[in-house]
Amino acid sequence: MKKEKFLTVYAVFDDKTQQKLKVLQDEVIKSAENGTQTMGIPFHISLGSFSLDKKEWLIQKIEDVCLYFDKFDIFLNNVNDFNNKVLFVEPKVNDELKNLQSHFDDNYADGFPWHAHATIFCGEEQEVAAAKEKLQATFSPFMATVVSLELGEFFPTKILFTKTF
Repeated sequence: MKKEKFLTVYAVFDDKTQQKLKVLQDEVIKSAENGTQTMGIPFHISLGSFSLDKKEWLIQKIEDVCLYFDKFDIFLNNVNDFNNKVLFVEPKVNDELKNLQSHFDDNYADGFPWHAHATIFCGEEQEVAAAKEKLQATFSPFMATVVSLELGEFFPTKILFTKTF
């Protein structure tokens, strides 16, 4: 991940999904208190990351894209991790999500290929592995709804723009 600030466009879940994911995160945090996950922003699926100079362009692009999309359902079906450092809930990627992401297909922040996920916890390998085991024991797949796009700035974290479908 880049050390300098960057922008991220993300697809945000509905309130019911926010509550379910918060319960999952709270359970993990009870036993793994040293997490480094970003707090204070809604649970989401990142669609792309960009340099700061793209802010105005991204706001207009979000406005334009939201004209052609409606809220859509997506099945959150799995718990997974990135190298035992990032624990996340993984959706079954559907056509709506693929199409939406294609409009923001850039990864300025770290250069890795896009992988749809909703982060629950970040930390040291042992903490993430233990948290994953705990979460897998209690996780039940469920349907979520994507209801809006947001533009955020990282780090520090700040929501810059929100547009509902």
